[in-house]
Amino acid sequence: MSRLSCFFLLAALMFHRQVSCAWEDDSSEEEPKIARQVVDNSFRSPYRFAAYPWQQWSSPYASYQPRYQPSFRVPQDAVTVYSQSTPGFTQSCKSTCTGERGNCFDAETCSSLGGRASGNCRDGRVCCINVVNTCHGKYSRHSSNAVTLNNTYWQSSLRPIPASSSCTLTVKLDTRLPDNTPAPVSPLSICQVRLDFLVFTISQPDSESVCSGDYFEVAGATNTVPNICGFNDGQHMYLHVPPSDVTPTDLQLTFNFGASDIETRAWNILISKIPCGPRLAPAGCLQYFTTRSGVVQTFNWRDVAGTATRQLANQDYSICFRSAPYSPRQLCLTPCTVVTTQKPFSLSTPSVQTTVATTTATSLRPDVSQVGSLDCNNDFVVIPGGFNIGNPAPVPNMAFDRYCGEKFNALPGNNASTTVCTTAMPFRVLYRTNRDETLTSPTADSFPANSIPVNGNRGFCLNFRLQ
Repeated sequence: MSRLSCFFLLAALMFHRQVSCAWEDDSSEEEPKIARQVVDNSFRSPYRFAAYPWQQWSSPYASYQPRYQPSFRVPQDAVTVYSQSTPGFTQSCKSTCTGERGNCFDAETCSSLGGRASGNCRDGRVCCINVVNTCHGKYSRHSSNAVTLNNTYWQSSLRPIPASSSCTLTVKLDTRLPDNTPAPVSPLSICQVRLDFLVFTISQPDSESVCSGDYFEVAGATNTVPNICGFNDGQHMYLHVPPSDVTPTDLQLTFNFGASDIETRAWNILISKIPCGPRLAPAGCLQYFTTRSGVVQTFNWRDVAGTATRQLANQDYSICFRSAPYSPRQLCLTPCTVVTTQKPFSLSTPSVQTTVATTTATSLRPDVSQVGSLDCNNDFVVIPGGFNIGNPAPVPNMAFDRYCGEKFNALPGNNASTTVCTTAMPFRVLYRTNRDETLTSPTADSFPANSIPVNGNRGFCLNFRLQ
């Protein structure tokens, strides 16, 4: 083959790639047009996501400059299921161009639904990406406050969000089939909905770690879902619902905004519907990790210096880890490595001093490890039967369920963090905080030296591994 022929062949392939990944914005001139382009779609370790910056928009409001340009991240373990649409069910897909998740439609249907084509499905249909925005719906691609499609991205507006307002999206889960549906067709029943917070930044909690300004809340789930605020990029939630083909329900996802008008407020949430079956998260689990290793952290934990982040009050939820198909023998947790002065493990010490012999003045120090229900009766994480690996002789391996303080260790009063493992199955840990962050004594909050600043604890960031 001649060099000239090779050149034309390469050019043709590049042109085909650009055409298959291109989409045309069909919004009206009155709507702001938002251009989005993936700059890195490679996956590394769990919860390190691909960068996907939102570009500034061109509109009649050109003088407005957004204060925040959130980055887009595609979750590595996002669930791929079937989604309900009109007139029936359609298969989920992942865009070969952007890595976004969508639904397989023909091009005309995708356009009529307000979606955008991004790559093709194997059957010749397009992978239709569905993006909604219920804040300032007049300027968004969708004006409806409800969604029925699986794999929907709920994004914040690039326009300023008014203070003392709210923004709600209704996720409808009615999958009942019409009475005249042919007998061979079986309904697809949804039992859970997963929320992936690709971008999530609203105001920080107050000095007592309460989300008293901005906060995100969920209504309609059968499991307990805490209100959250602050910075939660890369976090996720599983919302449990009754079977949608038997007891249809709606989920209400709401951002409530406080009185401040100087806060950064931005989000991009992937909403995935999970059918009833083996892929469900275990009962009662708010978070569920399906990879063999990764990072689990409390809401609003991040590796920054100072007091710009802290744990949230009134948290009480389970974090679960899938054991199959690896058949591991134990779950091991190790504090994350930080690059700032942030604490990777920081939970309150006792709310009252007990008189049990194991509780001494030394054990009440906030800068050491605390274990057991006697010393961790304020805020704590429960790891059933947790123990250290390779404790130095002659110290035996001791097992405890509750952990708090500023060091993560199954040896009480230890001044170093280590790896804590458990063999108790199913693999599940419980995280609990109360409202008491600054007023109890003695707690880690009230100690003047070697302690957490007075505006509260930090929560935790733990690397996990099933082995």
